[in-house]
Amino acid sequence: MGLKERKTEAEAVLDSAEMTIETFGRSSKAASKLESKISQLEMELQDPDSESKLKSLIKDVRDLMEDVQESGSEFIPEGPEEAPGDMMDDEMPPL
Repeated sequence: MGLKERKTEAEAVLDSAEMTIETFGRSSKAASKLESKISQLEMELQDPDSESKLKSLIKDVRDLMEDVQESGSEFIPEGPEEAPGDMMDDEMPPL
């Protein structure tokens, strides 16, 4: 893969990383690290030193995105929860 293709990949990863931050928030330690790596990748895209440097930053950003998603998913409810004591219609006593 050439430098041009690596830059295109990096831009796509940046978009995904920014959406991950918006979705899962900025409050976690992983999110702070991700924002830092995003900045580094943006700077590298302005004047890339090498394809390998971009590849390394892309990998770091992807790894941190996974960390943010894993830590953020702990706080996202998986489905509607029933309050204790709520009675379903079929649990109602007959009239």
